[in-house]
Amino acid sequence: MFDFFKRKGSDPKLKETVEAMQKSLKNSFENIKKDFSTIDKHHKTFHEKHEKHDGKHSVHEERLGDLHNRLVILESLLTKQPSQPIEIEAEEGLDYDELEEMTEVSQKICYVLAALAQENKELVTLKTLAEEMYPGKDYTKIRSTISQYTTELEELGYVQKKKKGRNVYIKSTEKNPFLKEKIVLKKKIKVRKQ
Repeated sequence: MFDFFKRKGSDPKLKETVEAMQKSLKNSFENIKKDFSTIDKHHKTFHEKHEKHDGKHSVHEERLGDLHNRLVILESLLTKQPSQPIEIEAEEGLDYDELEEMTEVSQKICYVLAALAQENKELVTLKTLAEEMYPGKDYTKIRSTISQYTTELEELGYVQKKKKGRNVYIKSTEKNPFLKEKIVLKKKIKVRKQ
């Protein structure tokens, strides 16, 4: 590039400077070429990922469209079906409307409290209730759960809670649906090994 400086009779220092400039310029262009190559590789990688994402989005849109169509068909079928009342054979003494609004644990609490009331234990501690419901379990681990359920039952009017000193006592109200039937709690008997 700078060959016109290398003519015969030219200054050796000038020749050295020109060669250094040529070498430096050549290195600079090689570095620029490497940088462009790296950028090109990154661009290709991102372009491939973008194409994959576009493909996945298309698949997802198709699936969502299919699901939407299926839901529309299901909704139309549901509106065409005549509503049929469900009949439940009720046992004597139980009001199933009341039981439907309670969870399984709440029903169990009412059941145990009704059984204890029939054994003349109307007012029991939460600890006694927990021991009856979950024999063998550590009370400290289930105390908050029992307390939460009994609070909900108190709000619904099925139980009453009273605090005396450090203990919380609980008893069934007349609204408890299990008070209307005869209940016997099964006691677990511990057998001593000899």
